[in-house]
Amino acid sequence: MIRKREPRWQSAAERARVAAELIEEAESLTETSTIASPADVARAGLPPPVTAQLPAHVPPVTAEAPAPNGSTAAPTLDDALAADPDNVALLVERARLLAGATHYRAAQRDYEWALRVDPIHGEALRGLGVVLKRRGLWSEAVPHLRRASEVDPGRAAAWFYLGEALNHVDDLEGARAAYERAVELEPRNTRALYGLGIVLDRLNRPDDATRMYRRSREVSGG
Repeated sequence: MIRKREPRWQSAAERARVAAELIEEAESLTETSTIASPADVARAGLPPPVTAQLPAHVPPVTAEAPAPNGSTAAPTLDDALAADPDNVALLVERARLLAGATHYRAAQRDYEWALRVDPIHGEALRGLGVVLKRRGLWSEAVPHLRRASEVDPGRAAAWFYLGEALNHVDDLEGARAAYERAVELEPRNTRALYGLGIVLDRLNRPDDATRMYRRSREVSGG
């Protein structure tokens, strides 16, 4: 038996997110013509409300509200977004927390909403690309990560993730260039060095690949 959610979770924003998850699950079952087992349902459980307090770098947009016991409760991300649904900083922060909890589809929706408001928001572009790659959607991740590297060219992480995605879609020259740019920006980035070694191996450049692997080990202290 599926338990109902606790009444204290039933804000308008929470109900909307739960409804979207249920619709998405129903569409998925219709497309695949399969019935989820109890184990499947447990593994794909809906994300709970994001009750983390607002981060220090994001100013609150609602006044503190009294809790049921009469005490004053700090506003949560869900509370703040219910009052200001187009707040990009809040959307990106909630998406980051959802992704960290492996609720990738919920995180994807927040990143996509943020990009509707601000199409060139570097962190949202990069975050969306990372979420898509974690879902195995490498081809869909590439354009977002490419755009992230264009709007924020000084951030090594954007180039690293772009290199990783391009390697997975077999654009080896593109991946090599992206990894090399990440290493230029962060010479001690062990993951970029190792990724570059993999691409060089795939390009039949074993000597160059060996040098990258060695540099990666040296930087990591291995």
